[in-house]
Amino acid sequence: MSDKELIERVAQAGALTEPNVHLTRADWLEAAIRLFMQEGVEAVRITRLAQVMAVTRGSFYWHFKDRDDLLDGLVGFWEQKNMRSTMLALENVDNLQDGMLSLFSTWLDVSRFEPGLDMAMRDWARRSERVRQAVARADKACMNALANFFQRMGLEEIEAQTRARTTYFCQIGYYLIGLQEELEDRMVYLDDTMKILGGQPLDPAKAKAFAERMYSVQKDNAKKSG
Repeated sequence: MSDKELIERVAQAGALTEPNVHLTRADWLEAAIRLFMQEGVEAVRITRLAQVMAVTRGSFYWHFKDRDDLLDGLVGFWEQKNMRSTMLALENVDNLQDGMLSLFSTWLDVSRFEPGLDMAMRDWARRSERVRQAVARADKACMNALANFFQRMGLEEIEAQTRARTTYFCQIGYYLIGLQEELEDRMVYLDDTMKILGGQPLDPAKAKAFAERMYSVQKDNAKKSG
């Protein structure tokens, strides 16, 4: 599902009306997401968005009750794009390496997991108890999904939970410290990452196919953003 389609779905879930106007609820939400990722939640103000979109503030109230209603949409979009994608990556896999590679591919694909969105949400959570609770719930759900995956692969409960926590904390921490490595550089660590996080040496054929797929995904995403 594209970002545009996901924004439409999240927007429609909380729509007030469908008036015959040029801008939609999804348009406002999309603009808010861009501003949120660039400047943080404090920049997401009705007046600022109206200026960016070259409309009056009144247009906003056709679609949202207030600013909090819009901010709820930001949380919903993050939950659907980043957190839901993480959990979906672990479904319908029948061996450990395929599951780990599916997870890695999600985290490397900005069309499924947007690091900038994640960092903005976690920064907001430091200043909002409501958002902190939402982030904590989502993190717990993701770690539970990871632990359940490891248990399905035959690991005992404590080892499964330990590997789940280590894998999740490692990836979220990678983005939070602001590393921006080229895909080629990250691929260097793929084999050892599988050994450390998954406990198995990576099958060379799977490693080759994964790298080829991720380079293709990177090119496709670059075309879309360009």
